[in-house]
Amino acid sequence: MGFWVFFFYFGVFVIIFWLSREKGGKNNLKKLFIIPIVLAVIITLLSVVKIYFIYKIILILIFLVVALLTYWQWGSKIRNFWR
Repeated sequence: MGFWVFFFYFGVFVIIFWLSREKGGKNNLKKLFIIPIVLAVIITLLSVVKIYFIYKIILILIFLVVALLTYWQWGSKIRNFWR
Protein backbone atom coordinates (compact mmCIF):
# COMPACT_ATOMS: atom_id res chain seq x y z
CA MET A 1 0.00 0.00 0.00
CA GLY A 2 2.71 2.49 0.99
CA PHE A 3 4.66 1.75 -2.17
CA TRP A 4 1.78 2.85 -4.41
CA VAL A 5 1.05 5.87 -2.22
CA PHE A 6 4.66 6.96 -2.72
CA PHE A 7 4.46 6.59 -6.51
CA PHE A 8 1.15 8.44 -6.65
CA TYR A 9 2.44 11.44 -4.68
CA PHE A 10 5.77 11.35 -6.52
CA GLY A 11 3.91 11.55 -9.83
CA VAL A 12 1.72 14.39 -8.58
CA PHE A 13 4.72 16.40 -7.36
CA VAL A 14 6.72 15.78 -10.54
CA ILE A 15 3.80 17.05 -12.61
CA ILE A 16 3.43 20.11 -10.36
CA PHE A 17 7.15 20.93 -10.53
CA TRP A 18 7.27 20.22 -14.28
CA LEU A 19 4.36 22.57 -15.00
CA SER A 20 5.65 25.30 -12.68
CA ARG A 21 9.06 25.59 -14.31
CA GLU A 22 9.93 28.53 -16.51
CA LYS A 23 9.14 27.96 -20.14
CA GLY A 24 12.27 27.84 -22.27
CA GLY A 25 14.50 27.50 -19.22
CA LYS A 26 16.85 24.63 -18.63
CA ASN A 27 15.57 21.63 -16.72
CA ASN A 28 17.00 21.46 -13.22
CA LEU A 29 16.96 17.77 -12.33
CA LYS A 30 17.57 18.48 -8.65
CA LYS A 31 14.37 20.47 -8.48
CA LEU A 32 12.44 18.14 -10.74
CA PHE A 33 13.21 14.87 -8.96
CA ILE A 34 14.81 15.35 -5.53
CA ILE A 35 12.21 17.68 -4.05
CA PRO A 36 9.24 15.53 -5.22
CA ILE A 37 10.97 12.42 -3.83
CA VAL A 38 11.43 14.05 -0.43
CA LEU A 39 7.87 15.38 -0.34
CA ALA A 40 6.45 12.01 -1.45
CA VAL A 41 8.43 10.17 1.24
CA ILE A 42 7.18 12.57 3.92
CA ILE A 43 3.55 12.19 2.84
CA THR A 44 3.94 8.41 2.51
CA LEU A 45 5.36 8.16 6.02
CA LEU A 46 2.51 10.28 7.33
CA SER A 47 0.03 8.07 5.46
CA VAL A 48 1.52 4.75 6.53
CA VAL A 49 1.96 5.69 10.17
CA LYS A 50 -1.46 5.82 11.77
CA ILE A 51 -1.45 9.42 12.95
CA TYR A 52 -4.62 11.38 13.40
CA PHE A 53 -5.36 13.94 10.71
CA ILE A 54 -4.94 16.98 12.98
CA TYR A 55 -1.49 15.80 14.07
CA LYS A 56 -0.46 15.44 10.43
CA ILE A 57 -1.41 19.06 9.85
CA ILE A 58 0.49 20.13 12.97
CA LEU A 59 3.58 18.18 11.84
CA ILE A 60 3.45 19.80 8.42
CA LEU A 61 3.06 23.27 9.96
CA ILE A 62 6.01 22.67 12.30
CA PHE A 63 8.09 21.48 9.36
CA LEU A 64 7.16 24.57 7.33
CA VAL A 65 8.07 26.91 10.21
CA VAL A 66 11.43 25.19 10.67
CA ALA A 67 12.06 25.32 6.91
CA LEU A 68 11.20 29.04 6.85
CA LEU A 69 13.50 29.81 9.76
CA THR A 70 16.26 27.78 8.11
CA TYR A 71 15.79 29.70 4.88
CA TRP A 72 15.97 33.01 6.71
CA GLN A 73 19.21 31.96 8.39
CA TRP A 74 20.91 30.20 5.46
CA GLY A 75 19.03 31.65 2.46
CA SER A 76 22.04 32.78 0.43
CA LYS A 77 23.77 29.40 0.76
CA ILE A 78 20.57 27.57 -0.17
CA ARG A 79 20.11 29.76 -3.27
CA ASN A 80 23.73 29.13 -4.30
CA PHE A 81 23.18 25.37 -3.91
CA TRP A 82 20.26 25.36 -6.37
CA ARG A 83 22.17 27.31 -9.04
